[in-house]
Amino acid sequence: MKNAANVELRIRVSAAMTLAVTALSFASIFITKLENAEVPPLVIAFYRMAITTVLLLPPALAFKRKEIASLARKDFGLLALGGLFLAIHFGAWITSLKYIPIATSVVLVNSHPLFVVVASYLFLGERPARRSLLGTATGLAGMVVISGHAFTGAFSGLQLALKGDGLALIGALAVVGYFIVGRKARARISLLGYVTPLYAACSVFLLIFVAVSGDPLAPYSASSWAYLAALAVVPTIIGHTLFNWAIKHVRPTAISLTFLGEPVVAGLLALMFFGQRPPLATFIGGALVLLGVYLTTSK
Repeated sequence: MKNAANVELRIRVSAAMTLAVTALSFASIFITKLENAEVPPLVIAFYRMAITTVLLLPPALAFKRKEIASLARKDFGLLALGGLFLAIHFGAWITSLKYIPIATSVVLVNSHPLFVVVASYLFLGERPARRSLLGTATGLAGMVVISGHAFTGAFSGLQLALKGDGLALIGALAVVGYFIVGRKARARISLLGYVTPLYAACSVFLLIFVAVSGDPLAPYSASSWAYLAALAVVPTIIGHTLFNWAIKHVRPTAISLTFLGEPVVAGLLALMFFGQRPPLATFIGGALVLLGVYLTTSK
C-alpha cells in the first residue's frame, strides 16, 4: 500500500514538473508576441509582475496578513533587494528577446547555476567541488561558442547579437542575486508571505525603470492585454507554483535539473510559432551550457 502511494506521488510530481517546464517555456512565446505588437520590453516586464501581484494579493491578505505585518525591517530590506534583482532579471531578459532567437536567450538566461558556483565561492566562502568547476568551465565555453556566432555577421548584426547575449547574461546574473537573497529570506517566511511582497517590490522597481525609459503604459490592444494576463498566469503563477509544490517532494537538485528542459521546449515552441531556427552555434554552445549546468547541479 505504501509503495503504491509512493509510485502515485512520483507520477504526480513528474507530471507537475513537466507541466511547470511547459508553462515556463511559454513565457518567451507570449513576450515575443507582445514585442511584435510593439509593446516595450520594460512595460511587458512591469505588467507581468504587477498583474501577478494583484492576483496573489487577495489570498496573501486572507491567509498571511499577520505574517507579512510582523516581518522585521531586515526582512523587508531583503524583500526589496530581492525585488530589485528580479526586476533587473526580467527587464534584461525580456529585452534580450528583441535581439536574439528565443532558444539562444533562454539557454543563456538559464545558465545561472554556473554563476552560483562562482558567487558562492566569492561571497559565501564555499569551495566548489571538482565536478562543479568542470561544469562551470564547460558552461562558460558554451557561452563563448554561442556568442562567437555573432562575429560571423555584419557589424550592425554583431552589435545587436552581442547586445542580446549580454542582456540575457545580465538576466542570469541577476537571478544569482535573487536566489542568494531568497535563500536567506525564505528560511523565516512562508511561500505566499514571501512572493507577494517580493513581486510587489519588483513591480515598483520595474515601474521606475519604465518611467526612466519614457515608455508608455497605455494604450495597447485587447490581444496585448490578453497576452500580458497570460504571461502573469501561465509561466509566473502556474509554472513557479508547481515547482514550489514539487520541491517539497524531491531534492532541490532535481528541480534545477528539470529547468534544463526549458530551453529545449522553448526552442521547439519558437520553431512552431515563429519559424525560428537557431544557428548551429546555439545547438553546439547550448549543449555545452546545459551539460555544464547539469554537472554543477547534479551529484
